[in-house]
Amino acid sequence: MIVEIIPVMMEDGFMPSIPEPQRNTRNATQPASAEERLAALEARVEALENAAAESSAAQGFWVVDALHAQRDQIPEGSVIFGGDIDAAGGSYSYQWQRPISTLTEPSMWSESFERLSALAHPVRGEILRRLLQAPAQVAELVDEKIVTSTSTAYHHLSALSHAGWIKKSGSGTYEIAPARVIPLLTIISAGEDH
Repeated sequence: MIVEIIPVMMEDGFMPSIPEPQRNTRNATQPASAEERLAALEARVEALENAAAESSAAQGFWVVDALHAQRDQIPEGSVIFGGDIDAAGGSYSYQWQRPISTLTEPSMWSESFERLSALAHPVRGEILRRLLQAPAQVAELVDEKIVTSTSTAYHHLSALSHAGWIKKSGSGTYEIAPARVIPLLTIISAGEDH
């Protein structure tokens, strides 16, 4: 049996980073000779080499191409994320880029993990998901059964606020800090099974 690697466009319009194998059922009942199998392997290797030589933009990696273009300025490479969305009653456009040297500094890790640890509770996740829809007051969070009591709400809101994920207006309404909307969704997106 011959297995071909054929690039496949996913339902969401993106190419997978590793093409999914697809079975070629041509002549599946007849065993291939050694020469035929060798020729098929050579054709597959050539196709893979040609595909690797093509621009990654043709495969949907335009961000990676932009990062490659910056290698003369940031030779060790960098990480970038961004987004442009309408959520929580507003529009948010945001991008952030850091060189790998900055991202591997010990102080960056300790500060980031402190901020991330505030997210590590299911109730806080539900609060943030709710605040992505619209700002809310504590009473709304209790009425919507996101939290069981006002004291529970204040406990979790305090942790999220201290870590910089949310802010409170003068009227007692909580919202996700505008500079944290895209980073929060980036974290959620990064948590997907890639």
